[in-house]
Amino acid sequence: MIRAPDDWDDVPDDELEETILERIEGMSEMVPQSVRKAVTSTTSWTIWTVKSTFGLARNTAWIVATSSLVMFLPYIIEKERSDMERSQVLAQQQMLLGPHAAIQNAKKQ
Repeated sequence: MIRAPDDWDDVPDDELEETILERIEGMSEMVPQSVRKAVTSTTSWTIWTVKSTFGLARNTAWIVATSSLVMFLPYIIEKERSDMERSQVLAQQQMLLGPHAAIQNAKKQ
């Protein structure tokens, strides 16, 4: 049975069950329209700003990461190749001339 709005006044408060959204909607009637518009506008602007900032930060991180990878990866690969070549030369010298000659040659470089 659906009650008329006046009949709800007869129901005790502890028997009423309302959702949070219903309670917020009921409270919004107590706040003037201008304040509601200001709060809505501020909330919308804040959400837009957060989304835009996150998107900008995400794009910036992607650009920085890929640019640094493109710029520094060739250097890192070349340095690793050079170090590997140097260690192979030292290993060959150690095998041919003995450990003492390889250590002295490494100190000279």
